[in-house]
Amino acid sequence: MLISRMINLIGGKLRRWLKSHEARDPEAVYEAAISDRVRRYHQLKNAAAGVIYMRNKLERELRSKSVELKEVDEQAGQAADMNEDQCALILIQRKHELEADCARLREELGDLTREAEEAKKNLIAFKSEIEKLKIEKVRMMARLKNAQARVRIQEAFEGLSYDEDVRALEEVRESIQRTLAQAGVNRELGDSELGAKLDEIRRRNAEAKAAAELADLKRRRRPPLAPLDIFTQAAEAANGRPQAGNDEAA
Repeated sequence: MLISRMINLIGGKLRRWLKSHEARDPEAVYEAAISDRVRRYHQLKNAAAGVIYMRNKLERELRSKSVELKEVDEQAGQAADMNEDQCALILIQRKHELEADCARLREELGDLTREAEEAKKNLIAFKSEIEKLKIEKVRMMARLKNAQARVRIQEAFEGLSYDEDVRALEEVRESIQRTLAQAGVNRELGDSELGAKLDEIRRRNAEAKAAAELADLKRRRRPPLAPLDIFTQAAEAANGRPQAGNDEAA
């Protein structure tokens, strides 16, 4: 019990010390956040590479099994034609095994394909987040330096008697800027998700327009239907029967 309380006390002091140093060095906080995201990006990239590798491996295995299945099916038919029943039974059993393997591989391949696509989307979103955070860091550091310069100018005009007030005001401003930075990160993440949804909507809209354009193109290129009288007259001419107009003239 005593050891646990001591650990909590030490941990609390370390957290307060860390927060006080972070408040004095916001650029280091940004760098740490960016480095952490870059590290996780590379971990995600390695995981995605493993998924894509397994997907490609299953694709090759499925192609090989499918080719073998086709050959075994043909061989079983030939064995049956030659009355080689024992060979035919063995080949049929092998065919069933290959069919089961192909079904299993298709299912696994479908799962891995979905995982690979999801991993690629996550990589793109994560990389975009890192770039936005870098831009935000540059912008916020510039704003902070400008604020600090204004504070120093104010100190020069007001004199040393207001040092404590100026320092307190500077700390408040830095705290506000830090809060703005945190809100900016959340807003950027929300914008990234919204952008991905808008891209999906645009893609589906483009596909629908392309399908409609294809249907219209097929309709315009389809030859017009001939009148039914043309086929009737052609059939009567082929049978040697005169047309109704010729009968009346005779």
